[in-house]
Amino acid sequence: MPEETWDRGTRSLHWGLSLAVTFQLFSSLVLEVPQPGLRPQPFGRLAFQAHEGVGVALIALVLAHWLWTLRRGSGQAARHLFPWGRVGRAEIAADLRHLKAGRLPEGGPRGGLAGFVHGLGFLAVSGMAALGGLLLLLSAAGSPLSLLHNVAGVHATLADVVWFYWLGHAAMAAVHESRGHRVLSGIFRL
Repeated sequence: MPEETWDRGTRSLHWGLSLAVTFQLFSSLVLEVPQPGLRPQPFGRLAFQAHEGVGVALIALVLAHWLWTLRRGSGQAARHLFPWGRVGRAEIAADLRHLKAGRLPEGGPRGGLAGFVHGLGFLAVSGMAALGGLLLLLSAAGSPLSLLHNVAGVHATLADVVWFYWLGHAAMAAVHESRGHRVLSGIFRL
């Protein structure tokens, strides 16, 4: 099958998002959140500081991706991520029929079920980044620990959703590649 092609801006943003989200997910496994009266281990403290720094970069990447998605004149990027109109719903239904018949729908920039799933993942990452930014602001403002704890809890819950998406996204890319759909070289080519 031919290689799926994405525009340069989308490929660049995907590179950045995939690296930053992967770092954030794995650093969250070892970081230690500073607690009043407790001294974190040096590695846990370093992981937390790196998580905060990369988190700020991730917020910038998410904002850039939103601007890139919404600014494009044709609306193709927005329709890919959010195929909720009549045509997009018909493509999703057709893709689900293909799956039911045991055929893997094409991935890549065409939209349909793959685009819908990309959009849901992007919304989850956007929410996680927004909550991480809110945590930074609330912490800097000296907000009560109970508020920080509640926001951190929602942030962690969204992180679980992003873990699920990250694993599923990588697995589906591998399945597509094994079926001859050149999705990885299409999105990760420099």
